[in-house]
Amino acid sequence: MEILSKVKKPVISNLTNQQILYGMTIAIPAIDLLALFSDSQFEVFIQEWTSGYLDEIEGYKKVYRNSGAGDKGRDVVAWLDESGEVWDCYQCKHYNHPLTPSDIWVEFGKLCYYTFRKDFTIPRKYVFATSKGIGPLLKTYINDPELLKKNLILNWDSKCKTHITDTEKVELIDEFKTYVEKFDFSIIGFLDPLEIIEQHRKTPYYVPRFGGGFNKFRDESTTPVKIQDSELMYITKLIEAYSDDKGIRFTKPDELISYNKYYNHLNRERIHYHKALSLALFERDTLPEGADAFERLKQSVYMGVIDTVDSDFQSGFIKVKEVTKTARSLQLSGNPLTSVIEDDDRHGICHHLANDNKIDWVN
Repeated sequence: MEILSKVKKPVISNLTNQQILYGMTIAIPAIDLLALFSDSQFEVFIQEWTSGYLDEIEGYKKVYRNSGAGDKGRDVVAWLDESGEVWDCYQCKHYNHPLTPSDIWVEFGKLCYYTFRKDFTIPRKYVFATSKGIGPLLKTYINDPELLKKNLILNWDSKCKTHITDTEKVELIDEFKTYVEKFDFSIIGFLDPLEIIEQHRKTPYYVPRFGGGFNKFRDESTTPVKIQDSELMYITKLIEAYSDDKGIRFTKPDELISYNKYYNHLNRERIHYHKALSLALFERDTLPEGADAFERLKQSVYMGVIDTVDSDFQSGFIKVKEVTKTARSLQLSGNPLTSVIEDDDRHGICHHLANDNKIDWVN
């Protein structure tokens, strides 16, 4: 029997801004996103991983990508010395299935053929980095180098002989066959997708690629005892503001020691300046080049305080205090650094703007 009931309006409680922006979907784990990447997305991901992790963190002398058709079976070449004689090879494969032996017999063939010809030395490591991992049979072969060698030889004619180079057939005979039979396939290895993601997580590209918020904390800011050369512009402008307020010409910080109001203020402003500087350093360590988040943040603060800067005040010192007060109350949004910005950062950015000669305290 059919039963009809009146449609009720769903009640959604505890609605968050995140839901407004991105809907109510559950975040997709990074390893599942990696499996969904298109060829071009995987290519960019590998570029991020090689430049951000292999080049910057793993400590190779030089890291190269091979993008040409004649790569000789070398996708990523990572040198351990300046000559490139000692190196590691990373083969980056994007398939819609876990990697199988049939997918890559020819890669092993190229490795043997080109090292036999001495086009390059035998790598220290030959590692597969894939979007969907290694299949169980290939994993068995990699874990048993002699079994891998045996099956490579069995599959040579069908998978390698006419596929290594377009100009000739590579017959497994004579000296070359002996070379393959003696080749040490224990250099072959693989990275699980999760391992690649964890390595990618250490790069500035992870957050823009997979989201989830910053994966490291900001370091505590430190204010050097000695004024740095990089601080001279904003320090000079503060001293001008104190001179304007007191009616006495000060020329250097030491002259303020007898005037606690100014001397203590200068020390506080240096703390705020270096607090904001730590935010710039945080961006450098967590976001990729080109994000320009701190520069955009400075522009936002500038637009928020410039009307106050252009207003008339009894002295430059009063202007400093009013402008930094305005900055501390600014509601900054839309910037990648928004989630880690503190009031002292807004305050300190005013001195970065003064240091950039964007604002003055005394006309």
